[in-house]
Amino acid sequence: MNEIFYGQKNFLKSQENFLSGLNPYMLTPDVWVQMQQQLVKESPSTEASCSKEIKESLPKSFKPTLRDTIFWCIYVAINGEAFYQSQLKSGTNMINLMMNEKKAISEHFNKNATLLKNSNHKITLAKINEIKCNLMTKPMMDSVESFIPCSIYYGRPIYVYFEEIHSYLRFNDKNYVSDEDDNSKIDENIILLSAKDGKFVLEYDVGNFMKKKDALFQIQHYEKSLSGVSNYKTEEIREIYKTVFGEDAEMKKPEYYEKVLVKTTAVVNAKK
Repeated sequence: MNEIFYGQKNFLKSQENFLSGLNPYMLTPDVWVQMQQQLVKESPSTEASCSKEIKESLPKSFKPTLRDTIFWCIYVAINGEAFYQSQLKSGTNMINLMMNEKKAISEHFNKNATLLKNSNHKITLAKINEIKCNLMTKPMMDSVESFIPCSIYYGRPIYVYFEEIHSYLRFNDKNYVSDEDDNSKIDENIILLSAKDGKFVLEYDVGNFMKKKDALFQIQHYEKSLSGVSNYKTEEIREIYKTVFGEDAEMKKPEYYEKVLVKTTAVVNAKK
């Protein structure tokens, strides 16, 4: 056998010959280093592949099955979908849970009424009182106005995307400090919702939205999507028209303005 594998008759009689023959098959320090180097070369692609598979398997959005989709989207964004599902399975009275949470929000602003003034959307004192009252008396958060107290109470910016008009609204506390201007980062505190089929959906892919938002029309105020007509040049309002309607047309400045204003206002303020 020695002659067949090694071509030496006295192979086993020499310890040196014996060990040198086994060296390639032994876990020596040199072999260990080579193995580690090989693993390092292979691991990045393996990790990337696994990461991609996990990412693709994650849900892209959460669509509430309970009424008041605004509240439940925000609730899941704050507490996580797994916690929400566990409460459903355990038989928790979700209506009571919702009312208790709304009560906590209402009491918070009753004690600190001026906090609602910190919204990036300017609102009157009468509107502040209306918002506080609605938190306790209205059975549902049925308008985008509800994002004002939510964004301030939870201390997180909320983006609302309206695919139909290629536009979005942002709600946040004016004192909120974000690092989203750093192109290398996405603010992990952002809550993103989209209006779909008359209801709101919580979107998980915030990064993708943030990359494309510059191509969308940012509505500055939820009650009036445009400033006065005199604040726009014809070409400016035409570009907004093209974004909102997804097409171009030859019209006069007042016509562009009116069509954009009517369309955006109707979509944004539609009851959900």
